[in-house]
Amino acid sequence: MQVVDTPEKFHPAAEEAAQALTSLLRELAAMENKSFAQYTRLCKKGRVIEFKDGVRREFTDIQDWKEEMKLRFAALLDPHCTQKLIAQRRDCLHADHFPSSFSCVNTGCTLSVTMKSAGKAVAQLVPDEDSVPFDLSDPDVRYLVEDAKRGGHSAQYYGYFQKYRFVLKRQAEEWHIDEASCDSLHGDRWRRDYYF
Repeated sequence: MQVVDTPEKFHPAAEEAAQALTSLLRELAAMENKSFAQYTRLCKKGRVIEFKDGVRREFTDIQDWKEEMKLRFAALLDPHCTQKLIAQRRDCLHADHFPSSFSCVNTGCTLSVTMKSAGKAVAQLVPDEDSVPFDLSDPDVRYLVEDAKRGGHSAQYYGYFQKYRFVLKRQAEEWHIDEASCDSLHGDRWRRDYYF
């Protein structure tokens, strides 16, 4: 993590914002990878069985699975987003490729934070080039890596192609994402991510 172009008095707040964002992105990455693995199983085997809070659920319809995932991702992200971002969201679509773009938080990236005022911070997440984007301690990740070696499908890839920029606002003593943008790794034209 780097704090850049930030007055010294804001350094602790900038680090706090970066830690809150990093924690959320780690959780999001794990959820995206697990969701993609379950989706792959559903496509290959025709069903997915889950046990959550002692309740067994079975999914056999891909559309039902996708709708359930949208709800789960929204439940994860909504408490960490401003109402403005939630209102602009087109749909809470995640886990459309593997590995998660946010896996780099665990496998190698640069997170730079800039803070000019007490209530707003801008964070940029740039994955390391040529890093191995897999956390093989996760069984779902191992399953997908093995599947990719056997042919997999086009949504599985071995490189990172995106970087992200987040505008964070402090609300009620917590940091919330107010805007999310992405761009190609070497690009300089940020575009709003309306699905975050």
